[in-house]
Amino acid sequence: MTFAQQPRSSPLERRAWLGLLSMGLLSLAGCATPRPRPADPAAFWSGRLALQLQSNPPQNWSASFELQGSAEQGQLVLLSPIGTTFARLSWTPQAALLEQGQDKTEGSSLQSLSQRLTGTDLPIAALFEWLAGKALDAPGWQVDLSAHPQGRLTARKMAPGPEAVLRILLDR
Repeated sequence: MTFAQQPRSSPLERRAWLGLLSMGLLSLAGCATPRPRPADPAAFWSGRLALQLQSNPPQNWSASFELQGSAEQGQLVLLSPIGTTFARLSWTPQAALLEQGQDKTEGSSLQSLSQRLTGTDLPIAALFEWLAGKALDAPGWQVDLSAHPQGRLTARKMAPGPEAVLRILLDR
């Protein structure tokens, strides 16, 4: 039987094949854009994070992340469940930049832009210490590093409001 003699497929079968083909192409496209390797592996973290704010109304969000650098200079990339970048924060001692799609917001510090992105005042300097497994005090925050050897940490913000819970699961 030649190609011309093969029976025609139904519209439903064609849609199913097109759907599978589309998913395959999207998978290949995702694999075709590898992320650059960090310059200093000791200053690179990746994993998932979740933030809960007890605001009115309450806010919850989570994302995969890649963080490199220090509190003074670095980059944070937030990724969707399928691996696309939905926010990028870059900072130096002089300035900070928040990119969300085509929108770009400049600020004087990482602190101000991270508050704009998350809705709360994150303790940036302490966060880098916590990721390294060191319990650094941060005003209003309490960190639990008991599960850090398993790649987990939890930090709670009690004051000033709104109360918040930050959970991080590091890739190992």
